[in-house]
Amino acid sequence: MKKFMVLAVLCVILSSLSGSAACADNWPTFRGNSSRTGAAASETRAPVRGTAAWQVNSPQQIMSSPAVSDGTVFFGSNDGSLNAVSAYDGRVIWSFRTDNWVTSSPAVSGNTVVFGSYDSRVYALDTATGRVKWRFTTHNNVASSPAIANGRVYFGGIDGNVYGVDLSTGIGKWTYKAGREVYGSPAVADGVVYIGNHDGKMMALDAATGKLKWRAIVGGPITACPAVADGRLYFGSWDGKFYIADIKNQAVVRRYDSGGSIECSPLVAGGKVYFGNIKGVMTALDAVTGDVAWQFDAGARVASSPCLRDGALIFGNDVGTIYSLNAATGEILWRLDTGGSVETAPASDSDSVFVTNTNGFMMCVK
Repeated sequence: MKKFMVLAVLCVILSSLSGSAACADNWPTFRGNSSRTGAAASETRAPVRGTAAWQVNSPQQIMSSPAVSDGTVFFGSNDGSLNAVSAYDGRVIWSFRTDNWVTSSPAVSGNTVVFGSYDSRVYALDTATGRVKWRFTTHNNVASSPAIANGRVYFGGIDGNVYGVDLSTGIGKWTYKAGREVYGSPAVADGVVYIGNHDGKMMALDAATGKLKWRAIVGGPITACPAVADGRLYFGSWDGKFYIADIKNQAVVRRYDSGGSIECSPLVAGGKVYFGNIKGVMTALDAVTGDVAWQFDAGARVASSPCLRDGALIFGNDVGTIYSLNAATGEILWRLDTGGSVETAPASDSDSVFVTNTNGFMMCVK
């Protein structure tokens, strides 16, 4: 079992805070919820001002976005491990080793954490001990971050399939042949699984049966997760365009040309949708009309999917800078240099924001 080292503790955690009180808000899955909107659920959160509180070091790159549940942060590493550390001080609770990279972001439901590995398997572990509950084997590597809804786990595979698996047993319930590689993660809402593939197809699948309900075809690979909000589906593509689809009418109704490949997942909140592109531009659009509200030049490629916390948009870029922007105006609130490319999406709990980078750091920001 690979050990991690806490490099620094720069803040003091008040002893009066118990685990349950300090972490009243969880971020149990990629983008915070199964609809993948990327917004914190609660407004009762401590202010985050851009100070590194503690940092955990992995021996290899971290391309897995963290999840937070009941005072524990879960994240994968390219050393093949899925790790659980204390959200309060970075203390390592356990580390579980697979046979290849873990770039998939974990999803937590109750006392189970689920994630994929480049060893072609999806694992379900006990959140307290790291003990294996079940393994599910696919035909190729799994980069997709699982979504959990209605007692099932949904994910895509580089084998070109989308899977629906029973959460309790790990038994496959259905497989949909998407045709090309599925690197991205699914969004699940109202009994439908939405997921894109490398052929530029955005698919809407029945969550119970895996049958195709409808699909949209665009001009480039879709490797990022879509978001579902207010009857609309939001997603970007390597063709540089951002798409808004009307779910009831099963059709794309708006498209915006960003001028650069879109590799991050959108954030939807407060009547706006936010996303970055490889040219380093973070864009805010009106969530209904698709009109530009504001743009911000982050100075380097943005593959990090933004999260929203107390009116602040938080994301990273390729040169390792984490930005916090006013979500209404795009103005900088603070910035923090991490020293390594931030390819992943931040996670948020009641007290902190958690980010990972390619230098192998998992950082708590307060």
